Amino acid sequence: MTAPSSRALLRTVIPVLKVAVALGLVIWIARKVDFSEGWAAVQALSATTISVSILLLLLQALLSAWRWCLLSEMIGQRLKMTGAMKLFMQSLFYNQALPSPIPGDAARIFGAIKYGLTITEATLGVVMDRILTLFGLAVVALIGLLIMRGFYGHDFPIPYLVELTALGVAGTIASALVFSWRRHFFVRFLPAKLHALNEALGTFLRHRRMLGIFLLTLVIHGLSVVSLEILVLGLGLPLGWGQAAAAFPPVLLIAMVPISVGGWGLREGGMIVSLAVFGIGTTDAATLSVVFGLLQLVVGLAGGVFVLSRPHSGKIKAL
Repeated sequence: MTAPSSRALLRTVIPVLKVAVALGLVIWIARKVDFSEGWAAVQALSATTISVSILLLLLQALLSAWRWCLLSEMIGQRLKMTGAMKLFMQSLFYNQALPSPIPGDAARIFGAIKYGLTITEATLGVVMDRILTLFGLAVVALIGLLIMRGFYGHDFPIPYLVELTALGVAGTIASALVFSWRRHFFVRFLPAKLHALNEALGTFLRHRRMLGIFLLTLVIHGLSVVSLEILVLGLGLPLGWGQAAAAFPPVLLIAMVPISVGGWGLREGGMIVSLAVFGIGTTDAATLSVVFGLLQLVVGLAGGVFVLSRPHSGKIKAL
């Protein structure tokens, strides 16, 4: 089998496997849920609760687009905020509608080029944004996991999750410190294609806005927690703000593992395990997760309005 045919096969097999994982997890969880109880809880949600949660998710998208602008300015040229928000909403649409985040990232890259960035600047901006998003979520998830470990003790239901998350965060911080101290050492061992990323990382770590952008990242993740807690209050679940801050970030981190579609199944399973620590039952936890997922879907599909007017949409969909 030639290399092009192998890549074509992977483009088909990987999305199919992700859909299968998502369906398998959802079906397995559905067997443990009381649908009548869950539907009754959903019907009790007010329009105000749903509207506030959606507005928080839109604010999260706005702040994410702003952070992307700041990162792009560090690397080369700053995106206009209106263009960045439009492109970010497009990427949310692709991430929700397709079983891979690649088309969403490609939409941002091609769009940024249209707004005047070079292909290198556009690509590095998106890659840096992805790295910062994942690291920031890992930090807040680790804090939540440590709190929940205090409740569970050593019988934490997902073995080694706390240790692996701590290792990832500590390893990233250690690598950043070594990198900032001996950055040119890495150039000798990195392929030429990664030299630009090496320079971008160095620029970010030395930049005076580095701490501010990281704090902005924590605020962005915090908006997901607030949106979830608003839904918790609307559903009448006994979960306080402090408990929400501990329980939800690990769930959001698990949902980012790229083995499902839009985090479906992974998010529901993680929510059930996480909220069980605080006495929330399976049906209530699954209902909360599904409602939150649907609201994310609504926000993502809203980006489809921008996709319809996008001249490169055919190229993106083909990726």
